[in-house]
Amino acid sequence: MFEIIYPVAVIALGFFVLGVTGFGSALVIVPLLSWQWPLAQVVPLVLLLDFAGCLLLGGLQWERIEARLLLRLLPWLLGGAGLGWLVMQQPAWANSPLLLLVLGCYVIWVGVRGLRQTTTSQHSLFKSPLFSGLLAGLIEVIFGTSGPVMVGHLVTRFSDAHTLRVNISAALLLLSGLASIVMGLTGRLSSPELGAWLPGLALTALISLLLGHRLAHRLPAAKLRQAILGLLILSGLSLLAQVAHASLGRSS
Repeated sequence: MFEIIYPVAVIALGFFVLGVTGFGSALVIVPLLSWQWPLAQVVPLVLLLDFAGCLLLGGLQWERIEARLLLRLLPWLLGGAGLGWLVMQQPAWANSPLLLLVLGCYVIWVGVRGLRQTTTSQHSLFKSPLFSGLLAGLIEVIFGTSGPVMVGHLVTRFSDAHTLRVNISAALLLLSGLASIVMGLTGRLSSPELGAWLPGLALTALISLLLGHRLAHRLPAAKLRQAILGLLILSGLSLLAQVAHASLGRSS
């Protein structure tokens, strides 16, 4: 029974978080579910559910989406996804924890700075579409956890928390779509276990997402922004936990 209840509960928590903040589902689900399932099964599952969830969130508030900004990101997201595909062909690179370690430390710093001031620093590396797009595409294909990069970039562009939230979801829709295409081309979406679990977990994700979405509209904009930046810090800690978990796995 635990083998069924645990993944359902993890998916419910992850997509409730996505509904509230516009990102973070993968950062909740990947570390928690990888304790029970192989990472090679967890990441494709999260990508497919994220794609559907972000499509729904974007559709619920499509009028707030800044399409021109996202289109400027698209070429760099494509380039990053291509880099991710190349890295996946080199197991030694794909399994290196260094990228996650650096990213985790950096997004914690960005989140802390964002909470201490009304806008993030104009000198943040994440302000660059080139840097953010390449890094997000790369990380989404390898780990499925590019949310912190997109938040780090978009928080420098939007002061309104509700507009920020829906544009985060729209950017992650592009990313999860690109990463799913790459995984499909490399055969990582053909697992029988994925097909068996997907329908039930998709229903769980939908209900949790809508509950989170309702809560987000009851939060004041300032509180929602604090929640997004606070989750950014927690996501950085989650990435560091993934590094520690991977390192312990190698040493055992």
